Amino acid sequence: MEGSKLGSTLLRSRVVVGSISLLVGALVVIALWAPATAQEYVRLDGTVLWLSGQTLTLALDAPAGPTGYAIVGQYLVPVVGPRQTVSIDLSQLRQSEYAFMRSGERIGVIGVLSDSGRGLIGTSIIRGPGLQAP
Repeated sequence: MEGSKLGSTLLRSRVVVGSISLLVGALVVIALWAPATAQEYVRLDGTVLWLSGQTLTLALDAPAGPTGYAIVGQYLVPVVGPRQTVSIDLSQLRQSEYAFMRSGERIGVIGVLSDSGRGLIGTSIIRGPGLQAP
């Protein structure tokens, strides 16, 4: 009797260990796959510099921070550098959303970062009242 109890206990422990191993393996696969598919939406506000085909170049409102300092009298004053620019891919938008956009127009763009992380793939454009394309 004791031998059969020992055998069934070993069998149960092997099944439990096997199930746990399978569960851990599945979780590892899901964890590695999830970050690649997750996309976080970002909103950027700025001024249109230029629009060419399906690419928009936007000068961001927020400066990158002081790029240097100047001494004025006895004070150290931060000097703001040039505004950052971002390339935005408009291929996911209808052309009517940006067809009549002009240089100097203030807009907001919502989208996801491109795979390279250097640009934005636009999914929506927010324009001022009365400036929407017909």
